[in-house]
Amino acid sequence: MAFPYISRRTGSTQWLMQRVSAVLLLGLAFTHFAIQHFTSDAVSTGLTVAARLNNPWWQASYALFIALALYHGVNGLCGIIRDYNPKPQLRLVIEVVLWSSAALFGARGIMNLVHPVPVEAVKANYAARGFPAGVSRGNPPATAMTYDFRSELRELSLLAYYLEQHTNRTDGATLTTVFGNHKSDVTKPADQAEITAAGLAFDAWLNQQLAADAPPQSLRDRHHLFSSSYEFALWAKDVRRANATARRSEASEVSATQHEDAILQRLHQLPVY
Repeated sequence: MAFPYISRRTGSTQWLMQRVSAVLLLGLAFTHFAIQHFTSDAVSTGLTVAARLNNPWWQASYALFIALALYHGVNGLCGIIRDYNPKPQLRLVIEVVLWSSAALFGARGIMNLVHPVPVEAVKANYAARGFPAGVSRGNPPATAMTYDFRSELRELSLLAYYLEQHTNRTDGATLTTVFGNHKSDVTKPADQAEITAAGLAFDAWLNQQLAADAPPQSLRDRHHLFSSSYEFALWAKDVRRANATARRSEASEVSATQHEDAILQRLHQLPVY
């Protein structure tokens, strides 16, 4: 009795590797999900992404993810093609095209992982230009999405996140000390008086940190994005100045212009990052 041509009997190794790659992909996917939602990296920003991409362990993890995803997808397609039992020449052409495309995209993805933008370059970009603002095409692309991380509330919220989660705190101050009664969650409403008070408290803390000498090397920790409170203050001051300058150029009311001028005046004598 003749048996139909099925991929499981004619490619037992491919059948087994399809299951093995699926299990490995599930593990990597759930690990990524857990990190994105339940750790200090739950807020993905340019700095946190750059830090992961410059970490050899993360580079290896993402490279493995790329290789497994491409292998799993192409191997599955090849199995489907074999189930339809095309002519050997046609099957060979299709499989060569599929595996060649996977190798090309895999090499491109891994090259991007091996040569990421340095963390210090991302820090310097934020220090010079401030946080981003603009319009993205969104998903689907036809849906435009406006974002503005230069607004003072979002700026202070993001700075609070970096200070709390990614700074080696060498000053011992709490976020309440640094920001007063600032609401660090940007989804909660905050009136302008509260934002202004938080900005004043934060600028006073910046001045206090930068009036002292930088901590000795023994107190710094390079495993954090910012090795000390002093380094964070040095960087945050330039970010705040860049954001205030951008807001001032777009302000249409005199009171708004005066507010940004006051921020720039408080920070203009501090050293550059």
